[in-house]
Amino acid sequence: MEFSTAFNNYIADGPNSTHAEIIRTVNTFSGSIADVLSNTKGLTRFASDDKKGDQLINAARQSAQSTVNFFRALQSFRLDGLEDLQKTDVVINNNNEVQVQLQRLSKLADAFAPRSKITSASGDLGDLVDREMTNAAAAIDAATERLTKLMNKPRDAYSTYELKIHDSILEAAIAVTNAIAQLIKAATASQQEIVKEGRGSSMSRTAFYKKNNRWTEGLISAAKAVASSTNMLIETADGVISGRNSPEQLIVASNDVAASTAQLVAASRVKASFMSKSQDRLETASKAVTNACRGLVKQVQAIIAQRNRDGEDAVDYSKLSGHEFKVRQMEQQVEILQLENNLSQARQRLGEMRKISYQEE
Repeated sequence: MEFSTAFNNYIADGPNSTHAEIIRTVNTFSGSIADVLSNTKGLTRFASDDKKGDQLINAARQSAQSTVNFFRALQSFRLDGLEDLQKTDVVINNNNEVQVQLQRLSKLADAFAPRSKITSASGDLGDLVDREMTNAAAAIDAATERLTKLMNKPRDAYSTYELKIHDSILEAAIAVTNAIAQLIKAATASQQEIVKEGRGSSMSRTAFYKKNNRWTEGLISAAKAVASSTNMLIETADGVISGRNSPEQLIVASNDVAASTAQLVAASRVKASFMSKSQDRLETASKAVTNACRGLVKQVQAIIAQRNRDGEDAVDYSKLSGHEFKVRQMEQQVEILQLENNLSQARQRLGEMRKISYQEE
């Protein structure tokens, strides 16, 4: 519609008209159609049979073809000799054809989507979103408070080496929670700006959230994920210090925090306006979280490396006999093969678990 309006305005303005708005809108239009094609191809993996997948691809192809026909119909040599009213009719008719094809594609694509809980929800959705963001902020505050208590725990039972390990873990974890706290503040400001700019003068907050129900669900899901992953990080850090968890578990928890913050940033980025300062602050806060998580992972990896060095028995392989050396070499190859098999099986199980997780979300 924006492109069609710009082109008709260009026709109406006559010889004094400029091409700038047409160039801007045609770039946006064509880029959006390219995104539609790419996303349609990705959506076919959810098709239950080849027929449904083919229907989706054909609808996307028709949308693209109608767009190509639209652009061709507006070429100068084809419009040459037509009255202004006839030119606008060409724009309107082709625009309608593109919209018909896109609506057909949209209807087919909707069949692949899970039914939204947001569109049928009662009450103020704005309050629901605000509550989830507030809950996430409260979870971060509670996590920071818990870490502070862990820092102040009695230290008599630990050796100097153990205290050094514990302090390094807790300091890195506190840096993560502080960064996440700033991220939540930036995400809240970005979300409020998006709603303010997107709802216009006549649309309520609830209507905006319902209209953009998938974005709203993504935002709520991302806020919950940040709170949940942060709690898991603190639980795991406490477990490592208490001896209940392994350092490797803390690395996984830290990576989960980084992934959930990236999800929150992506949810905001979808609707953020171009050159938005609040979105820039959110992106900066996200980088701070990522860097803090990397710092925690480095600390834990250093602990693991030190543990492995302390646990190794030094062996001078040059002093082994030929037979002993061969036996040791074979044992190591068998151990590597077993680890690789276990790794492959673990990845397969994780993939199955993630499929279920995505379906539930």
